[in-house]
Amino acid sequence: MTTPHWPRGRWQDSGGEAFWLWFVFGDFAADLRIDAQRYRTGPPPTGVEAVRYRNAALAQWDGYPLAGTLGAIFEEENPRLLDAARKSTECWMLRGSLRDPADLDGLRNMIGTISALCDQGAVAVVDPQMLSLFAADEWQRRYFARDAFHARDHVLILADTDPADASRMRVHTRGLRKFARADLDIRNVPPALTQHAGELAQGFVEFQCDGGVVADGHAVALGDDGQQLVATLIDDAGDADFNNRHLRLRWPERD
Repeated sequence: MTTPHWPRGRWQDSGGEAFWLWFVFGDFAADLRIDAQRYRTGPPPTGVEAVRYRNAALAQWDGYPLAGTLGAIFEEENPRLLDAARKSTECWMLRGSLRDPADLDGLRNMIGTISALCDQGAVAVVDPQMLSLFAADEWQRRYFARDAFHARDHVLILADTDPADASRMRVHTRGLRKFARADLDIRNVPPALTQHAGELAQGFVEFQCDGGVVADGHAVALGDDGQQLVATLIDDAGDADFNNRHLRLRWPERD
């Protein structure tokens, strides 16, 4: 049995599926070829496909990633790169679902394929699960320059005002669906403890990316006074904040 390059040391089968989706915009040669050894890649895992589209045709799709909500985010963050992506003649869409993977070599494979596209005409890569638009050279530095897995490269941790209470903060994630795991939504966080909540979220992210499963009702102790954060599983993959199931945790009130 081959030892995985990117193992998941805490892996337990969650019974769910990982979902992968990237868009690679650029101008590519008609006879594009990928050196599998150089790019540490191979055929997509079962259930995942790479499909080549004309950009103008893809732009008619309701889920086109350079328009709508995502397009507005990218317009604010990097309008020049967004414009370059929109002007590209083609787009590769890498998309699919697979049973909860016991290792991350399939993800490593897809990173290699996208990196090969970045060297052969891509200008931009969209990861909609992270609400992110990467320039081709940025993708290469972040994902391919080192052959190592880092959870924060693949999962976004956000902090903003709690919509239920403007005096409190909310720390939440996007991207854990790639790992067949639930995202996190930590509510009612005192502003002074936002960094602490972010560190807790980081711990959950790393544990789940490594294959660990956080059960509904899982409790996390906060200090020595007996207070806890208790995770409640919200089994709604259609929630637009996550496009995934998520674990809701409410920061306890202090006396």
